[in-house]
Amino acid sequence: MERRTLGGLEVSILGLGTSRLASIGTGRSKSDAKALFDACRECGVNVIDTADAYGSTMAERWIGELTRADRERWVVVTKIGLPTVDLPGPFRVFGQRARKTTQARAGSAFALDHASLTRSIERSLKRLRRDRIEIFLLHLPPASIVEDDEAHEILQEAQRSGVIAHFGVSTDMPRTIAAVRDAWGCPVAETAVNPWSLASAAPASMTGVDLIANRVMGSEALRVQLLDREAASSAPHRAAPIARRLLRHAAAVPGVKVILTGTMEPAHLRDNARAIDTPVTAEDLIA
Repeated sequence: MERRTLGGLEVSILGLGTSRLASIGTGRSKSDAKALFDACRECGVNVIDTADAYGSTMAERWIGELTRADRERWVVVTKIGLPTVDLPGPFRVFGQRARKTTQARAGSAFALDHASLTRSIERSLKRLRRDRIEIFLLHLPPASIVEDDEAHEILQEAQRSGVIAHFGVSTDMPRTIAAVRDAWGCPVAETAVNPWSLASAAPASMTGVDLIANRVMGSEALRVQLLDREAASSAPHRAAPIARRLLRHAAAVPGVKVILTGTMEPAHLRDNARAIDTPVTAEDLIA
């Protein structure tokens, strides 16, 4: 699989998104997750994207367990800042329900005070069973985060001490990405990248930032629109399946280093890996 450089780290162009990894709603077990990680190894995927809110901390715990034997091969991206509930062991089964209640009350607003930022780093390290988090992102912060000098200093100190390699933001707002790039010098951001996303519409705001692309498939309704539009074209390369077209489009967007797939199916992961098994070019961009 193609390798690119993300914040100075060598990464696979395809990464695994884990928002559904430990979700009660998927009905998947840890053995299912193990099969998925085995498929990642087989395909050459070495990037795992997660967050403390995924599965209300359970995604990080499963990742820590499933990668402990070969943790050096993985580049882990985790995010903090959304409301989450980390209950003691016997009560963790109720964590996701408690988190949903908390988030319903707090909304999706960034929720991180200074005292909890350092604790969040420490707890993610412990759950992931790692000495260092390669990419540490603030999850949907407001653009005004750049005015928070104390938060910036906490992140810089964690970077200086070696417990995180790079920090940045996860947001769909180009203005926020540009703000933290300019004020904090952050080299990494995670954002939606598809033919309808702001990242595609406002590439100048992303200049100088290594991008992790999520939601590369857009919505089903938008995919139908694209299929209708593509059907009107007679260009041979337009005949490729829509999923392959969207994956290759995201990989061809300037600045994108990793595209995330959130599948829970090993076969689907392999299909996505095959979709980008040849280098992308500007011809892969969907106008």
